[in-house]
Amino acid sequence: MILLLSSGGDASVDYVMDWLRFRRHPFLRLNSDDLLEDGFHLSLTPPRLALRGQDVDLNAIGVVWLRKVGNFQNSDFYRQAESRMRPDSLAHLAREHAATIRALIALFADKQWLTHPSLLNVNKLDMLLQARKCGLDIPETHIVNRKADLARLAGQGEYVSKSSYETFFLKEPSGTYSMFTKGLSAEQVEGFSPEIFPSLIQRKVEKDHELRIFYLDGDCYAMAIFSQQSSRTELDFREYDWTNPTRSVPCQLPEEVLDGIRRFMGAIGLNCGSVDMIRGIDGRYYFLEVNPTGQFGMTSSPCNYSLFERVAEYLIQHDRQEEVRG
Repeated sequence: MILLLSSGGDASVDYVMDWLRFRRHPFLRLNSDDLLEDGFHLSLTPPRLALRGQDVDLNAIGVVWLRKVGNFQNSDFYRQAESRMRPDSLAHLAREHAATIRALIALFADKQWLTHPSLLNVNKLDMLLQARKCGLDIPETHIVNRKADLARLAGQGEYVSKSSYETFFLKEPSGTYSMFTKGLSAEQVEGFSPEIFPSLIQRKVEKDHELRIFYLDGDCYAMAIFSQQSSRTELDFREYDWTNPTRSVPCQLPEEVLDGIRRFMGAIGLNCGSVDMIRGIDGRYYFLEVNPTGQFGMTSSPCNYSLFERVAEYLIQHDRQEEVRG
């Protein structure tokens, strides 16, 4: 049986479930919200899991797919408690919720994993170093905390600033605030304080197009994104221009780039993930970052890659292999 660890509202898991049903292969979906619902019981002595009042046969589970599990702040429990609890109390409950999820994950430590939980929180700067070691090009990159250093860089050419961590950082009832890649000019830097918070600065790569590459166990499914055709998406295609949609098409990467991606994913231990790159007008391919649980529907649909089916087939194949071993 396949175990799907996710959160409510994850459409990628919904579509993979459709293929598992079509193949008539047994699976169980466990959302992080289920920990807050009636009928969840996790026992460590002896190991036992009950979900919605029904015992789960732990020995029947051969492979686990870890998606975006967590998201306590998106739960009904959190929304109901938000008006009657202190923020620090809610933060403590979030940590308690996360600790329970870690215990749940530990229950399946000996299973086959698609995206191992220990690899979820990758460091963007570390990934740049790892990619470079594996033979992939990366943009010229700096971390600076002084206006003088930033001004010196800005005087040498075009640079951009981006987040070192997650892009989403502030949630309000009206929406979510996000950090996008932004250009830096010498005029802007003039208005900065002498000391600034340590910031990730990269030389701007003049791009032919951006690339989103879904990686699955050695196979790469690449999509070219012509974001430079719009001034809104020129630096960051996530600032989507709904009046002038970005053109996205399937593409084939050179073998040396494919080999570099495989070496990189092998070096960091990921068997699944979404890789972002740029093809510069100089013909070189620049690695930007990897997201272990990045959405791949945006790559599958425009390129007709049928990635939801491919993920389902991967899970079925490895679950059957575990049945044979068992």
